[in-house]
Amino acid sequence: MSIFNRIRDLLSANVNSMLDSAEDPEKMAEEYLRQLNNELYEAKTNVASAMADATKLNTRETQYTVETEQWATKAEAALRAGNEELAKAALARKVQAGKLAAQYKEQSDAQDQQVEALQQALVQLETRISETKSKKELIVAKKNRAQTQEAIQRAARGIGNANAMDKLDQL
Repeated sequence: MSIFNRIRDLLSANVNSMLDSAEDPEKMAEEYLRQLNNELYEAKTNVASAMADATKLNTRETQYTVETEQWATKAEAALRAGNEELAKAALARKVQAGKLAAQYKEQSDAQDQQVEALQQALVQLETRISETKSKKELIVAKKNRAQTQEAIQRAARGIGNANAMDKLDQL
């Protein structure tokens, strides 16, 4: 019965050893960092795209605000010239440009909020990457320490075996 237990223990030890060597904590931490850096790249791309959209919307808002003011000036000029039809048409165009400016302002404000949220998410991701790098360094230090401990124990066992050999020689 003891031979079966020894075989089971040997197989278990070998399987666990293979799994331990296959799952190197340092390599796993590096993989997680690679994944986080890929997410960071995507996040930066999304922030840049959102900022570009915000700039376009702000430009349109400004364009229609200026256009609204221009149509108001044209309406006043038409009234001074005594042309009521032209003044009404200019006022209608002013109202239309004002509505577009208001719509673009609404879109611009919403986009600015989205950009701010994306930038905050980017900062959080950068913080996670920094934390992961620190954890990786700690893992590497622990791994190196464990390897050193293992080497010390092997050396101590070797010294202990030398004493046993001396005792055998004495016999």
